[in-house]
Amino acid sequence: MHIQLVSDSSSAGALAQAYGIHEASQFKPWSYDTFADCTTAPYFGVLAIKDDQVVGYALVLEVVDEATLMDIAVDKRHRQEGIGRTLVDYVKQHAQQNKMSSMWLEVRASNVGAINLYENAGFEHIEVRKGYYQTAKGKEDAKIMKASF
Repeated sequence: MHIQLVSDSSSAGALAQAYGIHEASQFKPWSYDTFADCTTAPYFGVLAIKDDQVVGYALVLEVVDEATLMDIAVDKRHRQEGIGRTLVDYVKQHAQQNKMSSMWLEVRASNVGAINLYENAGFEHIEVRKGYYQTAKGKEDAKIMKASF
C-alpha cells in the first residue's frame, strides 16, 4: 500500500473511488463536487492505494497555522489493516511540513475505534459538541480532538 497526494495528475477514477468510500461511510455524504473541492487549496487530499485500488482517503484543511482533518475513511473491506493510522500519520506529517502548529478533528462519540486511533496518534480530547452529527435516530455528539506539533 502507498499514500499519494491528490493532484491534477490524479485520475478522475481514483477520486471517484474515494468518493464511493465516502458515500458508504457517511450517514449524510457530501456531494461529489464538495468532496472534490476539498482536494484543492487551501485543502489537500491523500489517497491510500493498494493493488491499484483506492482503499482509503483523508481530506485536510490548512488555514494560517492550524490544520483540520475534515474527513477520513477506509473501505470497509480493508479496515483493521493499519490504513487509517497510515493516513493519519501522513496528514500529520504533511501538515507539520507546511508549518501547521496543530491539527483538529471531530469524531462521533460512538466511534470508539476511531477515537482509539486518534488517541494513539497523539490527539487529545478537548471538548464535546452536543448533537453535532445527524443519525437515523436523531443526533449524536462529536468529540473534538487536537494534536499539537
